[in-house]
Amino acid sequence: MNLRTGFLCLFMLAGLLAGAQRFNGGILLGGNVSQVDGDTWSGYYKVGFQAGGLVSLRISPRSSFQMEMEYFQKGSRKNADTEKEDYTSYLLRLHYLEIPVLYQYTFARRFFAEIGPAVDVLLGSTERVNDFDVPDPVPLRTLNVSGVIGFGGCITRHLKADIRFSYSLYSIRNGTANGYRKMLFEYGQYNNVLALTFYWEFKPNKNLDR
Repeated sequence: MNLRTGFLCLFMLAGLLAGAQRFNGGILLGGNVSQVDGDTWSGYYKVGFQAGGLVSLRISPRSSFQMEMEYFQKGSRKNADTEKEDYTSYLLRLHYLEIPVLYQYTFARRFFAEIGPAVDVLLGSTERVNDFDVPDPVPLRTLNVSGVIGFGGCITRHLKADIRFSYSLYSIRNGTANGYRKMLFEYGQYNNVLALTFYWEFKPNKNLDR
């Protein structure tokens, strides 16, 4: 199943479930800044975006589970700084199909906190040093898992937004190299992402009517 087919299936499922009492569906769009810990560069200089669909299940007035399927850009960037006589540039652009499954807890009617895992499927990548492709890069893993935590709120009865922090639980690379970082399970490189996302839900938020 390709990316287009996957999104189509999710949108159809979201539309069907939106008519159920406890289910809702929607679409999402946002932007992010990212870095890769363990690549010897630092700073959230890589800018990307994410877009996709969601299905949520409310299990109580305050608790729900939300599953998403989204195209998600991640990576790392280091720009040359001629004023400091630093002429080295680096770019790692990663394209993922990301599938988060999150628990969300609503409080004060309008706000929510969320936590859960996300499966990352690598769709493609570009790695360049000084505007030239890296000739023999360390292979990237095609499948990974990230941990996600976030906080958000409702803007209108259909529109909400959140800020999320996500971090790879396993190295995004196969193999090791100098400068790699030791995290939970192994030495490697790890996606480190801050994202701002807007969500349009098909059914209105009834909590705002109270």
